[in-house]
Amino acid sequence: MRLTPQKVEEVIFRIVREDGLELVALLKGKENVSEFDIATKLKKDIKLVRRMLYFLYNKNLVSFTRKKDKQKGWYIYYWTLEMDAIKFEYIKQKKQTLERLEATLEKEQKEVFYVCSDTCVRLDMNESLDYDFHCPECGNLLEQDENSEKISRLNKRIADLKVELEAIHKSEAIRLEKAAAKAKEERLKEEAEAKEASNEKRRETIRKKKEALAKKNAAKEAKSAKKKTAKAKVAKPKKAAKKKSSKKKAAAKKKTAKAKVAKPKKAAKKKSPKKKAATKKKTAEK
Repeated sequence: MRLTPQKVEEVIFRIVREDGLELVALLKGKENVSEFDIATKLKKDIKLVRRMLYFLYNKNLVSFTRKKDKQKGWYIYYWTLEMDAIKFEYIKQKKQTLERLEATLEKEQKEVFYVCSDTCVRLDMNESLDYDFHCPECGNLLEQDENSEKISRLNKRIADLKVELEAIHKSEAIRLEKAAAKAKEERLKEEAEAKEASNEKRRETIRKKKEALAKKNAAKEAKSAKKKTAKAKVAKPKKAAKKKSSKKKAAAKKKTAKAKVAKPKKAAKKKSPKKKAATKKKTAEK
């Protein structure tokens, strides 16, 4: 529903009459307007301005914020017109009017009314009986009122209001549908972004785990290589020692062989003294 200036005036007029129209025109399109500025521009007493603002506030058509004056010590109120609330108030007033007109139409169709010829009063059957079908103002005899024209006018107003309210409901339904679609789109977009962020986070976690695993494997390989290098360094002297031991064994074998060869010589050496002794004996005998 498009909120025209005429509709705004219709809503405000029902609440604060003509004085409120100037006030609303001053607030329209602005925010946080000081109540003292409003009173100055309208050339009205601050109490009257506050009274109108409070009437509008009771219908939620305006909102306020307040700030304390540091010099004077009192609070100053700053007012803002709520256009969305005016739209809802307009719809509410139209519905109330429709209910009132339908009740009036029902009464007009069911009951019989009597009027004074001078149009002083219009009374229903019970009221007319109370005054013996005479006007309580001028005393003239009451006549039955022909209300077919009034019923026709009521039917037309009711039909117009129903058409207007139906159009408002349709436009509001479309607006709400669009708002819901937009909210759904935004929600799906947020969910998609959240899902993508979650997937990205998961991918980042997996990547970090892979990097950590690769680093761990590399560290293991480096450690293993280092151990192998250390073992290789330790193994070299042992081989040398083995070589030395083999040399010693060879030398020992050689000595053993020499010793075996030398033994007969020793035996020969042992025999020579005997020979010498025999020789000495022979010499002595001679």
